[in-house]
Order: sequence, then structure tokens, then C-alpha cells
Amino acid sequence: MANLNWFPINPLRKEDGSFYALALMENAEELKPVALDADDDPFAQFKVIQSTLNIQTALDLGIGIGSVYGSFKSFVLSYEAMLFTEKIVTNPIGGKIYGTRWGAGLRVVLKVSDIQSKTSFNFGAIAAAAELGLAKVEYEINGIGINSPNILKILPGPGEFSFENYTKILEAAEKVKKYMADNSDKLTPQPFQVFMSDEINKDVFKDSQSVLYAAKNVVSRNTLGEALSKSAGKYSSDIIEGFYAKMGILDDHVKPSRDDRREASDFLDV
Repeated sequence: MANLNWFPINPLRKEDGSFYALALMENAEELKPVALDADDDPFAQFKVIQSTLNIQTALDLGIGIGSVYGSFKSFVLSYEAMLFTEKIVTNPIGGKIYGTRWGAGLRVVLKVSDIQSKTSFNFGAIAAAAELGLAKVEYEINGIGINSPNILKILPGPGEFSFENYTKILEAAEKVKKYMADNSDKLTPQPFQVFMSDEINKDVFKDSQSVLYAAKNVVSRNTLGEALSKSAGKYSSDIIEGFYAKMGILDDHVKPSRDDRREASDFLDV
């Protein structure tokens, strides 16, 4: 079996029950959430869930912000504070969906770009990086399965993502959690995550990082051999070799020229 992971998804569905976000996939009409049973408690557990996605995957799942422009240097972080339950099947729905998390709560989506530090990819670290000017961060906040306009009013509006707004979001999450605990009868469970093969996200993300790695090595005027050696299998050797080939460098021992360095630097500055 493929490696499986939970991925956040836009819960909106078409009249036939299939996900709008997956409408462009093959056999899209079959791609539906694993159904809840009549005796399931859709709000059986509470958890804060953080997921890191490449830009294209986030857009494909309907939770992206903006476009894929600059995606080699960008990623999406999804932060969800949810009351939920999960359903898993052995025979995937539509050949792709092995499980669904149904629930209600708060979803914050961050699009992080131009990050200039080696900070870990978590909500608090990204807030600190944004506050220090080490990353450009766009964000949006959505209530999922919450029908009360009053509780949604406490959520911070759009703006610059800073440590102050990070604190406000955490405070709002606590209020939303209390509201949900006291008003579970007013919540509507929504399919907010799907259990799918990690190929949907892993390969593109690794490819993006491999391109960046190769470009930075050309800027440093490292030979192809040096770049491959330092990679130690962390990045795709095919992509590293392909990037160097694009620069006209096919020999493992040839040092990139100053013109190559300039071209790679321009690529990173896009």
C-alpha cells in the first residue's frame, strides 16, 4: 500500500456528493468522503492539526491562497483547531480516498514565501519569522461547520501576519473551542480532511526544494559533483543534474561560470 497521510481539503461538495476541489481529477464524480454512520459522534475528539503542503497541492485541494507564481520558494501551512471524528476504509473511494475526517472548527491557512531563515515549519515559528521580516506571509481564516455569525465575528480579519495576529488567532481558537464544546448541537460536521497517498504532495515538494538546492549551488559555483555529494540523497539527483544541464554544465567537475552564477541568482530572485 502507498504511504498515506491526512490532507486538509475544501469541504464544499457538489450535488452528487463529490468534492468540488477534486473536480478536475480522473473519475472526479466518485471522489466523495467516507460517509458517517448514523451512530457516529462527529465531534468525538479535539485536536490542533498542522499540515505543510506545496502550493500546487494546496490549490488542488481547494485551500490555496493566490497563484502558483513563485511556488519554488513558497509553501502552505494549514493550522486547524477541530472537533472531529475519522472514518477509514480499506478499499479507497474512487481509488484515492482511504479516509475522511468529519468535524467543525477553525482553519487558518498561511502562504509563506521568500523565507530567509531555517525556521521549522510550524505556526509559531512562521509568525516569528514574519515579525522579523524573514518571510512574507499571507493568511486567511475560515470557520468550518460553525453556523453562528456571532462566534465568527471574533476571528481576526485579513491583514499582515505578525506575532500579534498569531496571538489573536490562538485566543480566538480557544473561544471557538469553548463555543463548540457548549454548543455541539449547533455545529454541522463537514469533511475537512482526506486520507490519501502522500504522492499527491511529497514529490512536488521535494522537486521544488531540489530545484532551489541546485540553483543555490550554482550561485555558490559548486561543481555538479559537489552539489550531488552534499545533497546526500536529501534532494533529487535527477533534478540537480537537470538544472546544471540547463546551465550547460554536463561534467561533474566543471565549475559554474560567473554568467551561470548570475543566471541562477536571477532565477532565485524571481
